[in-house]
Amino acid sequence: MSSTEAESGGDNTPDPTAPPSTTPPVDPTFAGPAAASADAPAVTPEPYTPPATPVSEWARPVEGAEPPVVPPAQTYPFPQPPPPFGGQPATGQPEAYPPPPGAFPPPGAFPPPGAYPPPGAYPPPGAYPPPGAYLAGAYPQPGQYAVPGWPPPPATPASRRRGGVLAVVIIAVAAAIMLLCGASINRVVDRANDTVDHGYADDEPFTLPSGFAFPTEPTTAPTVESTGPQASETAAKDIYDLHQVCDENVYFPNSPKRSGKAPHPVVLLTKDGPDSVRWQNPVYYLTDEGTSDADEATWASRDPAKVQMAACLDWTSAGSKIRTCKYDDPKPDTVTLYRATWRLRVYEVATHRLLLDKKLNGDETTCPFSTLVGTDKKIYAAISDHLAITSLRNLVKK
Repeated sequence: MSSTEAESGGDNTPDPTAPPSTTPPVDPTFAGPAAASADAPAVTPEPYTPPATPVSEWARPVEGAEPPVVPPAQTYPFPQPPPPFGGQPATGQPEAYPPPPGAFPPPGAFPPPGAYPPPGAYPPPGAYPPPGAYLAGAYPQPGQYAVPGWPPPPATPASRRRGGVLAVVIIAVAAAIMLLCGASINRVVDRANDTVDHGYADDEPFTLPSGFAFPTEPTTAPTVESTGPQASETAAKDIYDLHQVCDENVYFPNSPKRSGKAPHPVVLLTKDGPDSVRWQNPVYYLTDEGTSDADEATWASRDPAKVQMAACLDWTSAGSKIRTCKYDDPKPDTVTLYRATWRLRVYEVATHRLLLDKKLNGDETTCPFSTLVGTDKKIYAAISDHLAITSLRNLVKK
């Protein structure tokens, strides 16, 4: 037992007038190893009895005593970030936690009560029309849309008139479109015909099927019963009427004679077999003479009223074999090319006067690009365009 306890007679009751001590009370029943002695008798520790005075009274400061020193806020062991605006300090922080500068808005940052909304935030009075002020007809009128399943109301005279005018306009527009389309189609057909007539065909001449007849108006040309030429009672209306000059000993007195200044228009009418149909070669002059309209009117006119001479070119006989030609379209086929003899006769259309009668040998000795093949698988060397032009040039240009 300590000396203090001995002097106080073992009374552990604190003096209420004494200042609080920061030294915790010593348990009198505990004795450390230093206090133990081999000669001392064994001491039985007494159980600890808590004091009757409440602990709150221990911590009550004595009147006139100095208050305990409280560390400043910035030295707390666990600093926390400042609370958000309007919030509360975090748990465990003292209520006197001072907010940092700028944590609260400065005076006047918020408008006073009743200042909302700011000027112009809402439309002024009268900006929107009052109820019932919308224009008439802006919305469907009553009865404009019928109830499903009910027949529509009868059309008024005004609506019928509008429908009739609309129908007339639609029909007029459709008719105009049809006329434009028809004109375009006719133009395309004419251009296609011109292209065919003026094309640079490498496979000319060609042979049409036997018995093929061109649609021509019947003429009053007499049958060949006499040996002399016969005059036609009507003028030639088509180039194919001039075939009668070559095959039927007929002439057309209304046609122009070969007279006056050159050039003298001529047409080349070819027949490349005894059973073939005579046809006009419209492209033989292009390479040697030109492609202008004047060249066409001179060498291959399509107007019989302007033609002065008819050149009749006929295949007469075959010669020896030249070569074998092979073709793949429409199916593989092989034909034999033979030499051929041709006869060129030139008549004045207006009088049937013979201006030229000449024998020509076919000079197209290469395989043609395309050809019509008969059952005999034979083709014959044709007259080249250059040879035809050379044979006719003096009669046309002089």
